[in-house]
Amino acid sequence: MGWILRLVETGPDITADGVDLIEIDRPTGLAEIANLGLTLSEAKQVLARMQRALVAAQAHDHAVQRPGCSSCNGICHIKDWRPHQIATLFGGVTVRLPRWLCTGCRRIETGMSWPSHCRSTPELDQLQAHLSALMSYRVAAGVLGHLLPVEASTSPETFRHHTLKIGEQLRDAALAKPATAEPAISISLDSTFIRSRHDGERHLEVRVGNVETPCGGRQVFGAVAKSDTDITTLISRNLEAVGRTDDSDLTAFTDGCSGLRSILAAAGVTKPPVLDWFHIAMRLQHAKLAASSLSTDEPGRMQTKAFIIEQVERLRWRIWNGNAKNAQITIERTGDMMPISLRH
Repeated sequence: MGWILRLVETGPDITADGVDLIEIDRPTGLAEIANLGLTLSEAKQVLARMQRALVAAQAHDHAVQRPGCSSCNGICHIKDWRPHQIATLFGGVTVRLPRWLCTGCRRIETGMSWPSHCRSTPELDQLQAHLSALMSYRVAAGVLGHLLPVEASTSPETFRHHTLKIGEQLRDAALAKPATAEPAISISLDSTFIRSRHDGERHLEVRVGNVETPCGGRQVFGAVAKSDTDITTLISRNLEAVGRTDDSDLTAFTDGCSGLRSILAAAGVTKPPVLDWFHIAMRLQHAKLAASSLSTDEPGRMQTKAFIIEQVERLRWRIWNGNAKNAQITIERTGDMMPISLRH
């Protein structure tokens, strides 16, 4: 049993019979589930060949449309042909594009508004940036190359270049403000260090944050300290993107670091930040470790030490799992049950 997949162009004055994309052979019946439908390899071939056929048709239509001169409105004639290799989501294509020469002012026209030094489609760049934001550049390149016929632009360095390029465009893009203002906004800000694997190279301090609204609006951001990206401006832009006004109630969550508090204050978050559950639980873990080193050389200290460790671990577990109500009960009961010697 076999099929031939043919691509046929429709429209007025179309006389072409179409282009055969692929011939598929399959055994009759459904004896083997492995023979069910298209395979990944066949699907990639179909997409790549369909892309090349569509691009060739578009290039042909472009070549017969003679543009007028944008300078003097004179008549243009073909000067030469230039091949362009473009990486697309469904495979690399080579486009043979004409250049026109004005017979009056000798101006060269292309009849296109492509960006300068264009080597890939915006859709491919955006997908590469999206995957690179979710995983490493190498893994993202492998995933994209495995699922789609993108022979070109699958190197990790290309992914990195396109991701940074898209990031710069988003950073410099005009801010789109929401239609409605948000009365309450919460912002989380934290920092971490990325250690260099090479000796002698500096470590990077990365500051990341999250802006959320009760209605589900959300913005995430990040910046490397002492770089070209101003973290204060970045926070202000993200707050405005979710609908901040002068009347919005801003609640900030940090790890208690004075540097992060200064950054939030500079961005207009004047209320003291709240220590989030994660960092509260981490501090309780330190308290548990400190209690484990208490001395037990006097009578009654063994019982006191065991009591402290048990209550701190219970409180830490409840806070870690977001059970604030039970955590408050643990604090109240601990104060009532604490041994008299420990209270003093």
